[in-house]
Amino acid sequence: MSAVSNGSAMARKSKEDAQATREGILDAAIACFHEHGVVGTTLAMIATRAGYTRGAVYWHFKNKTEVLEAMIERDRMPFVQRLQRTYAPQRQTPILDLREVIRVSLAELVGDPRQRSLMEILLRSEQSSESLSVQAMQRQNSQEELDMVTRTLERARELGQLRPGVDPAAASRMLHISLTGALYNAMAQPEQYDLERDGLMVMDVVLLAYVRDGVFQPGVFPAQADSAGWDA
Repeated sequence: MSAVSNGSAMARKSKEDAQATREGILDAAIACFHEHGVVGTTLAMIATRAGYTRGAVYWHFKNKTEVLEAMIERDRMPFVQRLQRTYAPQRQTPILDLREVIRVSLAELVGDPRQRSLMEILLRSEQSSESLSVQAMQRQNSQEELDMVTRTLERARELGQLRPGVDPAAASRMLHISLTGALYNAMAQPEQYDLERDGLMVMDVVLLAYVRDGVFQPGVFPAQADSAGWDA
């Protein structure tokens, strides 16, 4: 192996190690924040939980705010990438695609303990500088996602899939409000509300008000992500 090849391999290994360390820190942070709250957690506690030195944590993150923001972004990006595909010009089924994105996201929230813990952390009311920064980030993220759903519904309107006179922006807001309500109630009263069941139901109830008959079948979710070229 040449010196250049050896150097490239070492650089790649170093980058992979750094990424693994970062992921380990974020996983430990979720556990600490969930157990002790944001205010009650320190970077030193996160380092101990992750099995790294405080220096390793500080190399990746300057403070708890950066840790929180990275936690959110890590779990948010797959959702955003899926949502962006729903209004791609080559797609002809924006409503079906949107329903599938929401179905997958709800299933992940229910089935992935890490994502559920993160959501519970974010829903807690803690007054701290970190929490205020995260709330501002969440508002920005929410607006971006609202805009993306609006674009999806605009695409559906272009394809003649919405009822006459429907305002995509208003429909997007109603869908957001309804799903947020399902999420908050399921987190607050899990014995009464089932996030996946009730979230899917409320999604279809809202969409039925805005989408033409025959575009989708309520309660039915074909495996279109695989069969219809979701990655196209």
